[in-house]
Amino acid sequence: MTESEIRRLLTQTIETEPENYSKVLELSSMLSRFDRKNVRFSVDAGVIDRLGRELVGKKETAVSELVKNAYDADAKKVDLTFSDSDYEGGTLEISDDGIGMSREELIDGFMKISSTDKVHNPKSPKYKRNRAGRKGIGRFAVQRLGNRLAIISRKEGSPTAVKVTIDWSLYKGDQDLLTINNQIEEFESDRAFGTTLTIEGLRDKWTIASIERVFRYISALIQPFPLSKERIKQEKERSSKTLDPGFKASLFKKDGSETIAIADEQSMIFDYSVAVFEGIVDDHGHSLLSIKSKRFEIDEMIQLGAEKDKFELGYGHLRNVSFKAYYFLYTSDYIPTQQLSKIRELSHTAGGIRLYRNGFRVLPYGEFGDDWIELDESERKRTLLARHANNNFFGFVEVYDPEGEKFQETSSREGLLDTSSFEELKDWVYRSIITGVIRIGHARDIKVTSGQKNWQGKADKPVRKLKALKEELEKEAEAVKTDSYTEKTKEEITDRLIDQNEKIRRTVDTIDEVIAEQELEDSLQFKETGILRVLASLGLSIGIFTHEIRHYLAAINASTKLLSKKYKEDNEYQNKIAGLLDNVRTLRTYTSYFDKAISENITRELVPQEVPLVVSQFFKVVSLDSGLNQVEIQQTEINGADLFTVPMHSSEWATILFNLYTNSLKAIKRAKTDNGKVWLRIGKENRRVYLEFLDNGDGIPEVNRDRIFEPFFTTSTSAGHFADEQDEILGTGLGLKIVKDIINAYDGSIEVVDAPSDYSTNIRIELPEATEKDLENT
Repeated sequence: MTESEIRRLLTQTIETEPENYSKVLELSSMLSRFDRKNVRFSVDAGVIDRLGRELVGKKETAVSELVKNAYDADAKKVDLTFSDSDYEGGTLEISDDGIGMSREELIDGFMKISSTDKVHNPKSPKYKRNRAGRKGIGRFAVQRLGNRLAIISRKEGSPTAVKVTIDWSLYKGDQDLLTINNQIEEFESDRAFGTTLTIEGLRDKWTIASIERVFRYISALIQPFPLSKERIKQEKERSSKTLDPGFKASLFKKDGSETIAIADEQSMIFDYSVAVFEGIVDDHGHSLLSIKSKRFEIDEMIQLGAEKDKFELGYGHLRNVSFKAYYFLYTSDYIPTQQLSKIRELSHTAGGIRLYRNGFRVLPYGEFGDDWIELDESERKRTLLARHANNNFFGFVEVYDPEGEKFQETSSREGLLDTSSFEELKDWVYRSIITGVIRIGHARDIKVTSGQKNWQGKADKPVRKLKALKEELEKEAEAVKTDSYTEKTKEEITDRLIDQNEKIRRTVDTIDEVIAEQELEDSLQFKETGILRVLASLGLSIGIFTHEIRHYLAAINASTKLLSKKYKEDNEYQNKIAGLLDNVRTLRTYTSYFDKAISENITRELVPQEVPLVVSQFFKVVSLDSGLNQVEIQQTEINGADLFTVPMHSSEWATILFNLYTNSLKAIKRAKTDNGKVWLRIGKENRRVYLEFLDNGDGIPEVNRDRIFEPFFTTSTSAGHFADEQDEILGTGLGLKIVKDIINAYDGSIEVVDAPSDYSTNIRIELPEATEKDLENT
């Protein structure tokens, strides 16, 4: 339309439809384009979808952001209910009892992108809590989770509630953001105050296991208690003035009419720790470390300098931070047998050193697979022999930086920027923990470091010692029966005998359990060592075979080409020769690929691996027989550039990809599908390169998602006389364990994650990206 036509239509709309604000706004926006002296920013509606995906990468993070909003609204509790969520398309309701929002606050707050309200008001209005978010990304978290949103809120003291309905599918590209309407209405409500978000059309499935994972995210969202004296004082003053009752989140899963409460598996286990390490860095950069252990009667305070053996030297940037860590050793010497397996299992999901900034959790620090303090890496080096991996600790670091000057969050709200303060923080926590571990190691009378001289340890094996102890206790139990006592009555003597005998019997039973567990572990280790020895020998044989067979294949190829020149008029003969040439070509390609992988492994050269190139080379080989396996290899999805991992052996990638590929072939075969598909997605998030390996086979049950990486766990047919050849290749149950060991060796992670529609299995690998120095040295 021309400028005059728009003016005429705008005038007409104002006169005849004065309350049609959407049309007035649209026409005004169109008219502003004819302004020759001024220009204005416009916003494409598609930015909502892009920001939702880029600002909030993980579904757990999205839910955490919405729980933070409830905390900021001075809620005492928030309930999250996942309905019919085993598949995509379910519903999530988040209901809190916070102060709620008025119509104006909802419009100026939630409906305003990047609202500055939390910047101007860093404390919550009622309980004066430090507000969790400052970037106003709550609405993008909602968009990340589902397709539609209904938000109902009633301000405390308001006579009515307000409701806004948003359909995120309307926010498409090539459309002005200002022209999209969202219905708002006011109505009377029985609820006194609070806010409820109803998110429909969930983009992900939420099973019991995935909801339990988000429970752990939320449970650890708020720092459990302050550490520094200043923070303790501030919290006491705030609580006494505001009478803050605290904050609790409850999660539920609803299927039909049945509602299940999701309970956290963590309990009070800290009494079983062998020591507690606490440290502070004061406002001058000086550090103190406390080491306490009831078991070893240790209560010491140590001054740590910014450099080794320079106790008086303070940190240059690090100020006013604290940490506390409970140290665990997973043996029956320190943890009762009845609790040992439970606590060890819990350490894999809730263990590690978490980081709290201004009282709120910063992910991914302390998550399973995260090694931000480099404890796992240190354990692998075996220079320090005392156990000190991430799962040996339950603890957290407290950082108070309200202005965000020293510890700045990334735009995705996951992780902190590598500032000087953050680098010094990692150094301080690592050195403090190692100092504590060494002190406890000396108290335990064990060899602490690999270079330690003149150390004499107890050489007896645990099983041998336990069996000797068991025999001694059994003798003691017999002796109790004949002991003399000075009690006044026969009944009292009898009761005491029965009681002592029962206590000893329980001890003997417990030792029996330990012996059985240790013997099982020894058996598994023996079996694993034997199979690994066989595999190593087999690998050497394959290396010799692939090297030698190349010469024969060259001769076979030449002879086959010579034969093709004969009987050119015989079509049947030529077809057979052509098939033979194809088979020889495929065999030569396979031989060349694995010969190269073995040769590179022999040289032991570590170089950054460009994952898209590695994947392309692998599938160039396996695609030669994809038709034989009736599997379609989809075009790899590559997100981003410079997807180089930390230096690795290239042959290790051959092992990783070959294991995942053959597992997919077996899963597709078990599913008996006619259109088997394998698809890879490659990209980079938070300085880690990821690879997702997907297939549409028979899938992995939720209960087996972690077990598939255990040694000897296999879903393949047992190798035997009637077993399929493909199953016999990797049916040992060690394939994925070896893959996981490779990934873990480079501080990476591997897990089964939710697969998109049309696929049943998604195995995600993450590895640190190569640094500039790594690439320069290539």
